[in-house]
Amino acid sequence: MNEIDVLAELYEDIVRDLGPEILTLTAGELAWRPGPRANPIGVTVWHIARGMDFLVTRLILQKQAEDEIWHRNGWRERTGYDPRGIGYGGWGVLTGYSWDEVLAIPGLSAAELMEYLEQSESALVGELRTFTPETIHLPARAMLGGKLTYYRWVKEFYKGYQAHIGEIVAIKELMKNSQVFDGQLG
Repeated sequence: MNEIDVLAELYEDIVRDLGPEILTLTAGELAWRPGPRANPIGVTVWHIARGMDFLVTRLILQKQAEDEIWHRNGWRERTGYDPRGIGYGGWGVLTGYSWDEVLAIPGLSAAELMEYLEQSESALVGELRTFTPETIHLPARAMLGGKLTYYRWVKEFYKGYQAHIGEIVAIKELMKNSQVFDGQLG
């Protein structure tokens, strides 16, 4: 097993690990905020899926935003939400959003979130597996002038996703405890 296989497997694990955490949640639980300006679970899962969509489409395939899975697979039409031009670099992946922009992200059901996540992960893993141990370490010139290699981009995004999975688990625990303590956090 080489580093490409490891990265691909780790991304596959994200979907496997998030499924049981997400699929049992109601719309209210996906939208529950542990604080006034805290992202709910639904937004966090959407952010992970969008990041994978961005990585595969914009970084690896070097295509335009219109070619992202969000647009290509009809999510924009189904939700009426177009993330192009929003946030850091106009990437539309949640990073750098204003609070009003966060609030505009559509509330997807657990099944829809998992569907988008699976589509994004599958496309990303498929493209990762086309790299060789040499090409994965080439500069990814499509973003930041090639400052980072493909490997570094994919690895850094993955590390962020792991932190977000921890957030999801913590939010679920806070949600459970808030019900026990009559909605009081702490």
